[in-house]
Amino acid sequence: MSATTSMAMLLASLTLYLISRLVQRRRNGLPLPPGPKGLPLLGNINDMPKPGDREWEHWVKHKELYGPISSVTVMGQTMVIINDAEIAFDLLRDRYAKHSSRAPMVFAGDIVGFNKSISMRPYDESWRVQRKNIAKVTSNAASLKMFDAVQEVETAHFLLNVLESPDKLFDHIRKEAGSVILKITYGYNAEQHGPDPLIDLAGATVKAFSESLAPGKWAVDIFPFLRYVPEVFPGMAWKRRGREYAQILVQAVEQPFALVKHQLRKNENKTSYVSQVLEDTKTDKAMEFAHKWSAMALFGAGADTTVAALMIFFLAMSVFPEVQKTAAEEIHRVVGSHRLPVSADRDNLPYIMAVMKETHRWHTIAPMCVPHASSAEDSYRGYKIPQGALLLPNIWWFTHNPAVYPDPMAFRPERFIDTATHKSEPDPRNFVFGFGRRVCPGRYVADNALFVTIAQALAVFSIEKPVENGVVVEPEIRFEAGLVSHPVPYRVAIKPRSKLHEDLIKASELKYPWEESDAKALENVQWHPEEV
Repeated sequence: MSATTSMAMLLASLTLYLISRLVQRRRNGLPLPPGPKGLPLLGNINDMPKPGDREWEHWVKHKELYGPISSVTVMGQTMVIINDAEIAFDLLRDRYAKHSSRAPMVFAGDIVGFNKSISMRPYDESWRVQRKNIAKVTSNAASLKMFDAVQEVETAHFLLNVLESPDKLFDHIRKEAGSVILKITYGYNAEQHGPDPLIDLAGATVKAFSESLAPGKWAVDIFPFLRYVPEVFPGMAWKRRGREYAQILVQAVEQPFALVKHQLRKNENKTSYVSQVLEDTKTDKAMEFAHKWSAMALFGAGADTTVAALMIFFLAMSVFPEVQKTAAEEIHRVVGSHRLPVSADRDNLPYIMAVMKETHRWHTIAPMCVPHASSAEDSYRGYKIPQGALLLPNIWWFTHNPAVYPDPMAFRPERFIDTATHKSEPDPRNFVFGFGRRVCPGRYVADNALFVTIAQALAVFSIEKPVENGVVVEPEIRFEAGLVSHPVPYRVAIKPRSKLHEDLIKASELKYPWEESDAKALENVQWHPEEV
């Protein structure tokens, strides 16, 4: 077949595809939610965020232009933008049966393979099995107590690393977050002083996930038939990138899981999510498939979201130093100076809890979350929501609406404390962990990870803007676009609040000595991809 003939067939297929999508849109007499007028066939392709645009800022403009619920349609794919928290709860929580699925994204799903993970699974039986497995461990009191202990150990190591080299703060945050989630998920001890293969693998997997799900980045998501076009054709370079991401994902799923199975056979395993589900359930292929993919979801998502949240926290502390004074006073009054605060102190440290909530609110780590998809047609407030529509809740706006959170750009933990003259503002965790059946199943573990690190860092460190040649270096308060949004790189000066606090940090090494890494054991474990 000649290249000319192939191109003609592609154009014919494209035309038929667009016509079918447009016919499907017009079956119901109700209008779509309002939005910008699109081009013939192509729709609102020019109204989408441009590369590098911060999606939440792009879509919040719709609120003023079109109201709290709006829509765009690109190549027949409708996207419903939700700029009102009440609407998000109505649709994504109260009507979860219709709006809890995921869109069948070709690149991230069929090409790379993320459609096997709970984060991208449609609302089906496989999703329910993975969700049940995670909830069984992450909502169990005994497991949570064990996870709390893990967090306290790794936070102590984090403090020691920051004390030794405060200029490498971001590296230490990644090390702590990765060490915690690896130990919780697989019982794996990471390398504490230098690169670790699984922490690096987690970072590569999260990057692949974030880039794979970037809206509009991959032509095959808009024109699914392109997956069948030979790679020699122009514009098909995405196929090579897809293979690279798929290889990273397979390793992230199989390698640490194989390590736990190897340790179980030798009776050398440590308590972890994977060891518990393997010991407590049948080990047929279908169930093992669910175990390894739910573990990968914890492994990948848990590490990066905690990293982003802690980077936001340290940035906020450098910009709003008065928060540290109030926090240190509460810790000294409640905990004293002889020990570090721990998980059990949560209920007695309301201001530290408020700092944690404000960290969630000040910049939401997933400003638009992973879009929900409608598995059935629905109508809402006189508008049609088509089957297959993507629903994009603007969580950033929910947490920055000045009618709900006055002075939203300021970091003010006291907004979450009831007083005689002030009623506590809504808890942002009602938004930031997702909605309905898609709410984050590991939210309790993530919450505690953030609390313990914040509490202990505020107990012992002074976090300030750096000074160079007598001039204060102002950090740039700006955040990256993407599914998980990090602050742009910034510099901060960190030092112990006193000699007493420095000694308290050093003493934690005796209580929580460094453990031998499992990285070498990982090298000797054979793994290979398995399907069901």
